[in-house]
Amino acid sequence: MNEFDITVAVYLTFMVIAFFSSYKYGSYMTRKTGWFFPQLFIAGTINIVLGMIATLGWIFFSWGLNEYLFFGGLLLGLRLWVVGEVVLIILLLIRRKQLMKIFNNK
Repeated sequence: MNEFDITVAVYLTFMVIAFFSSYKYGSYMTRKTGWFFPQLFIAGTINIVLGMIATLGWIFFSWGLNEYLFFGGLLLGLRLWVVGEVVLIILLLIRRKQLMKIFNNK
């Protein structure tokens, strides 16, 4: 593996970690507080911010190397961010009743 492959792997890993950490935050805090939509908004914001940090790292890495690598990585990051945000919202909406039930049973 060369330097580009490792960087793409780190970029993708960071985007996946951003998704799982925002999902974990949203589900945990909804169970703890019982507030669903504010926690959904905060979880989405966490996903956006971590995705932007990953994309900023990608920009700094690939800016002077290759324009195809630069734009390909930006498109990959944008697609992952959009898919991650949609999946995050859908998963939290599906689990909403379960999370609220756990909060109400405390």
